Parts: sequence; structure tokens; C-alpha cells
Amino acid sequence: MSAWGTRLGSQVRRTVHTACWIAILSGLLWIVLGWMLDPQDFVSPLRGWRHRLLVTHGVSAYVLLWVAGSLLALHQMGNWRARRNRASGVALTGALLLLALSGLTLYYPPHEDWRDAFSLFHQVLGASIALLVPLHIKLGKNARQLRHQAQQA
Repeated sequence: MSAWGTRLGSQVRRTVHTACWIAILSGLLWIVLGWMLDPQDFVSPLRGWRHRLLVTHGVSAYVLLWVAGSLLALHQMGNWRARRNRASGVALTGALLLLALSGLTLYYPPHEDWRDAFSLFHQVLGASIALLVPLHIKLGKNARQLRHQAQQA
């Protein structure tokens, strides 16, 4: 691992992927359960499961923020200097920051009338993370293969 571009080790990679996918899947399942619930049915067992998913999502989001902060020094700075995977890295980092901010506004809304708009924004952006994470990984692998082929030629 050098200061000029770093590839995550397998244990770190598993930690990052686990944190990402728990947050993504718990958020997506929370949305789906919301579609299945009748707003007037306050005794549905789905409400309990939806609450558990929301708690799981919140805790995993905190873990994901901690992991992403660790990646700043471990992964992002070196790859930025090496000019590797910048576009998808910036998109992913920006989306995570916006998700963190929109998550805070859901918990501490500046005005209750804005809650639905922030919720929709958070849900759409969160669903897009499910596409951005695999895209970032795929682009990194492709670039690494091209560098490897160029070194052998």
C-alpha cells in the first residue's frame, strides 16, 4: 500500500461492503414495508418490523460514516493523488455526505413541513447508492486490470 494509490485489503474491503450493504438493504426494506402498510392500521406486525429496520438502518449508517471516514486517509487521498477512479469516488463521497445531512434533517427537521421532501430526497439518493457502490468497485477493477495489462506489455 503506497501513498500514491491504495487498494483495500480483503478484511477492510469486507468491512466496507458489509457496512454499505446493511445500510442499503435496511433502507430499501424500510421503504418496501412502508408501501405495504395501511396508514390507518396501527396494530400491524409490519410496523414493528419497520421500526426494527429503521433502527438497524440508523445504527448501520453511523458505522458506515465511521468506515467512510477511515477510508479518507486509507484509500481516498492516495487514489486522489494517483488520479484513480476520481469521478465515481467523488460521486460516492458526495452522495454519502448528502445522505448523512438528509438523515440528520429527518431526525431534526428545520421545519416539519419539509420532512416529506427530505424523506423523498433521502430515499432516492439512498437507492442510488445501491448503484454507485458497485459502479465504483467495477470501475476500480477495470482500471486496475488496464494498468496491469499496460505494465506487462
